[in-house]
Amino acid sequence: MTISSTVRLAGPFVGNGSTATFPFSFKVFAEGDLEVVKLTTSTGVSATLALTADYTVALNADQDASPGGSITLTAGNLPAGYALIITTDMAALQGVDLTNGGAFYPDVINAALDTLTILAQQLQEQLARAVQLPIVDATAPAALPPAAQRANHLLMFDSNGNPTLMAMAPGSGVPGAQLAAGAVDGTNKAFTFVAASSPAPTPLVFAGGIFQTPTTDYTIGAYNGSSWPITFVTAPNQGPITILLLS
Repeated sequence: MTISSTVRLAGPFVGNGSTATFPFSFKVFAEGDLEVVKLTTSTGVSATLALTADYTVALNADQDASPGGSITLTAGNLPAGYALIITTDMAALQGVDLTNGGAFYPDVINAALDTLTILAQQLQEQLARAVQLPIVDATAPAALPPAAQRANHLLMFDSNGNPTLMAMAPGSGVPGAQLAAGAVDGTNKAFTFVAASSPAPTPLVFAGGIFQTPTTDYTIGAYNGSSWPITFVTAPNQGPITILLLS
C-alpha cells in the first residue's frame, strides 16, 4: 500500500482534566514506533513519556486502509495546564534483505518503502522546526566553532548576516543582584546588577519578557563600588529581568 498523507504529528492536545485517550492518524508498524511528549504549558518544559509506564497504545488493525490508532495515559485524564503531542521515533534502520534468485512477497517491498517514507517524514517534521537559511542566500555561512570556543559567548549576526560569536563580560545577572532594589512588580524602576567592568558595560536587557532599548527604555548610572544601577523610564511589567553583559 501507499502512504498518501504527509502528516506525522498529532496534537498538540490541550489538557482539560476529562480526557485520557488521544488519537493519531498516521501509519506505524508497532507500538514502540510512537513518541509521546507531554508539555507543561506554564514553564515550557517537556518530557518524553514511556510506553506502558505512562501510556498504552491501541493500533488500528489495518494500518494501510485505516492508519493510526490512539494512546491512553495510564495516570488518567490529562490535567489543564498540560498539552500532549504524538509523533513517531523509528530507528533509521533497513531490515529487508533480498537474496539473489530468491522469492519475495510484494508486501515486503511495500513495507520497506513505507518505512523509508516514514523516516523521511520524521526528518521533515524535525526540519520544519529548525532555523534555516532562505534559498536566496547565495553563500552558506561557515560552521560554528568547537564547543570550547563557543563557551560563554553569545550567538550574533555580523553585518553580512553571518553568525558570529560575542564574548560575555564577567558579571552576574538579575534577579540575584536586584534584591536590594526590590521586586519586579510593575512599579519599581530602579535595579542593580554586578559587573566587574571599569567602563559602563554594554548589556542586553530583557524585562518582563520584553527587550529594552538603551536610553529609550533605561539608563545605566555610575559604578558604586559593587554594582551598577539601572533605571527604567517606565517600570517593567511583572516578571523576570535578565541582563546579558557583552564584552
